[in-house]
Amino acid sequence: MPFNNLSKMFPDASISRWCNLQVDILEVNSQRKDEIEQVKGSLKRMLRKLSAKLINISSYSERSLEAVIKCRCALNNSSVSIIEASNCIPVMPITYKAGHEFCEILAFSSKDLNKALGNLSKFGKVEIESHGSIFRPNARSSMTISVADFFGELTQKQLDALVQSIEMGYYGYPKNRTIAEMASLLKVPASTFEEHLRKAEIKIMRAISPYARIARSLGTEERSAKRMMKPKLGQASV
Repeated sequence: MPFNNLSKMFPDASISRWCNLQVDILEVNSQRKDEIEQVKGSLKRMLRKLSAKLINISSYSERSLEAVIKCRCALNNSSVSIIEASNCIPVMPITYKAGHEFCEILAFSSKDLNKALGNLSKFGKVEIESHGSIFRPNARSSMTISVADFFGELTQKQLDALVQSIEMGYYGYPKNRTIAEMASLLKVPASTFEEHLRKAEIKIMRAISPYARIARSLGTEERSAKRMMKPKLGQASV
């Protein structure tokens, strides 16, 4: 388990991983400034040994980095592959801390869940931190959303502009780059770059809006439920 081994080497770092069996996205955060550069070097050496292609690596701050890696997941090196081969769904992100890997698994039967746990236990000690059932009224809130739902309408130029803006810190707080600065670094007209970026943002916001409305309504329902649960004067609360 290469990413877990990386976590063992840097116990102060927190690693989050998203995988679609085509690319792995690693996000690494640490409270130590010097550790991020060490992680970057170790990650590159590890990928060379695995013959895995590093597509991109960037740092948004002195304490964080993001790496995009051509996926080399297999049944002998990846919890994602193992869980999916057991007819279960790994819920992203997979997280790593101090040599421990944390996976949330969505299973459709106890048999499939036990199969996944059994297959994972072949590679290390497995502990269940929590478990529960999703009943029909709540199943919709556990929906998974595909990449195509959010980004399928974007052109390649719009997607390029969006990713480049993320990598150059445009969406940081405070912003690390202005549109003019990014366009200058990319050697493209600022007006053209801004047009691609704004169109990408608009399309993404349109795709997100139904889910944002669902999230807002769920939040409203939860707040209403909490108000109803507050004890009236003279009542005891449990």
